Amino acid sequence: MTSASTMMNSQNIGQATAALERDMQAWDLTDSPPPPSLLIQTSSPPPPSPQLLQDPTGSGLCEETIIDIKLATHHLVMLALIDFLHDTCYGCQTAHPSQVQHSCLHELSEYFFDTYYDDVMLRLKTFRFIPAIRLFVRAYANDGTKTQFSRIAEHTMTELRSSQHIVCAINDNIAQLLEASRYARRVKPAMLRMIGNYWVGRHLV
Repeated sequence: MTSASTMMNSQNIGQATAALERDMQAWDLTDSPPPPSLLIQTSSPPPPSPQLLQDPTGSGLCEETIIDIKLATHHLVMLALIDFLHDTCYGCQTAHPSQVQHSCLHELSEYFFDTYYDDVMLRLKTFRFIPAIRLFVRAYANDGTKTQFSRIAEHTMTELRSSQHIVCAINDNIAQLLEASRYARRVKPAMLRMIGNYWVGRHLV
């Protein structure tokens, strides 16, 4: 039976995301436009691969919970990647007016994520990382533990590490996971925005 607190949390989250959903695009998952290097156009996503939807840890969690954990992980990895690009961009750090001085505007090299994996992880794994994933999952189900979330997130990030084009991989996987989701597909992009705000410290949920 759903507890009163869980119902209240769901109501609050629904109210908080209703305004966001009205004016956002289906795949607009960040508060501000990402650097052009991350604006890589991709074709319509293929049907979700069985592997993407599988539980890589044998946790026994339901498929929808696995989808939500992976959705949240992919989104937060993208935010951490954007943060890394800005932090390491001379133009951004010096507010240089010339785009030539902004490395964040350049297309990412192949296997960029593998090369800078540890640096991105330092930015991603704050004390809000797993709570942000839990916030997303528990908007729809009271399922899973911190350890289960952490293991699935770690496995997801390890799989992403081998991606030749990390931005395309993240975008394609998010699109496929949303397509496979059976619940609140229209609201989940807004919820991803919300947990991203929480992760960077804008919301104290």
